[in-house]
Amino acid sequence: MGTRLDITEYEYVSDKVPEEFDGYKISVLSDLHCNRIGRHNDILIDKIDKINPDIIVCAGDMVSDNARHINVTLRLMRRLAAKYRIYYACGNHELRLFINPVTNRMYRRYCFRLKKMGITYMNNRSVYIKKGDKAIRLIGLNISRQYYNKMWNKIDMPPGYVDMLIGKSEKDVLEILVAHNPDYFKRYAEWGADIVFSGHVHGGIAVLPYIGGVIAPSLKLFPEYDFGKFKYGESVMYLSRGLGSHTIPVRIFNNPEIMNVTLRRK
Repeated sequence: MGTRLDITEYEYVSDKVPEEFDGYKISVLSDLHCNRIGRHNDILIDKIDKINPDIIVCAGDMVSDNARHINVTLRLMRRLAAKYRIYYACGNHELRLFINPVTNRMYRRYCFRLKKMGITYMNNRSVYIKKGDKAIRLIGLNISRQYYNKMWNKIDMPPGYVDMLIGKSEKDVLEILVAHNPDYFKRYAEWGADIVFSGHVHGGIAVLPYIGGVIAPSLKLFPEYDFGKFKYGESVMYLSRGLGSHTIPVRIFNNPEIMNVTLRRK
């Protein structure tokens, strides 16, 4: 249980942002792994309350695949859902809970409890968030486990794979894709995402000045995508350092963070 927590502010400026959404605040949480920041996650909740976002997006791995301490995440979600609209997308740990016969029942119960709280669970599905007669589209992408392999066994994502999971993109609406693994950012951009929210890399575990993150979960050293803002064509990816840790339980010069992205009309 730690107490340090950063808020990283970004602005996304585009003429695809409807006037009704100018100033719309989206807080992104990722890779909690049942961690606590402050007793009962009070520090995390207080930071979110200071932002007062319009919505919260969970970008995966809010739990861990060992299914331990899952109630820590549920208690946090219950407290946040009482105040904010929450949209939750899968990470590789939620995926592992689902495909493991031992934990599948617990995973289904977990999803049921989230839905009972009013949380929208986006497993390869999309929702339209409306203000007046305008809308933006939010999509939760859940890719196959093979795309989380270690670096020596990394599999290329074929063209059309994202379309197969979530259908075609819509050119006349702001498309926000929540895709846990940032390694395939170019495929997400080619699909048509305007904004991508990702996590998974935990900021590279340790952050070195002028170099960045040291190691990814795939065990790749100095990953191209470690944390922060990235561009490819017209697409922008905001990659969170995450809130917790898992396989390598340390964070060096790498505080947990909440990303807050404010939409601005150009």
